[in-house]
Amino acid sequence: MKHTLPLLALVAAASAQTAPASGLNYDLVTISRHQRQNTVAVQGVVKDTNFLIGISTTNGNQTDYRYGQIDLGYIFKNVTNGIDATVGIIQVNGEATVYSLTLRRQWNEAYQGLEISAGYTGTLASDSTQDWIVAGTATCQAESASFVQLAYNYNKTLSFSVGLVKPDNNANDSDGDRATVFSVRAAY
Repeated sequence: MKHTLPLLALVAAASAQTAPASGLNYDLVTISRHQRQNTVAVQGVVKDTNFLIGISTTNGNQTDYRYGQIDLGYIFKNVTNGIDATVGIIQVNGEATVYSLTLRRQWNEAYQGLEISAGYTGTLASDSTQDWIVAGTATCQAESASFVQLAYNYNKTLSFSVGLVKPDNNANDSDGDRATVFSVRAAY
C-alpha cells in the first residue's frame, strides 16, 4: 500500500492532457463464475476524473475460502486506435500488493456491441502466497497472470463476457494452468 500514492501521482501527472472519450463504461457491477468459484465486483470512476476504484470478493473453489480486494487505478482514455489503458494497484486482504495493466477496446468493426480486453497482473514480491482476483477468478497463488476477455454489450446496461486467465508457471492450481471465466456485467 505504500506504493499507491506515488504511483497514482505519477500516473495523474503523465495524463495531464485530455483525450476524447472511448465510449467504454467503467461503472460496472460484475458477477463471475469459474467452476465452483463465484466473484462479485463493483467498480466505478470517481466523478469527473479518470481514477477508477473497485472492490471485489470471491468465495468457493476446492476449499471454502473467501477474500476481498480493493482496486485503485487510473484510466488513460483513447491511447491509440480507441484503446483505453488502465494502470492500477490491487490490495488483497490488506496483505499483498499487486500491480495491473489492462487494455480495453470496443470492437464494433467485427460486430456491433463487441468489446475486447487484455491485461497482465503481478505481485511486487517474488514469493507471493496470496491469491488475487483477475478477470473474475482467483489466481491460485501465482506471482503473475495474464488474461484476455471478450464481451458482448447487449445494451448500454447489460453485457456478457467470457475470459481466459493464464497464471504463471509457479501457480498452485490443481485445476490446470488456465481458467475460463463467464461473467454478467451491469452498468450503473
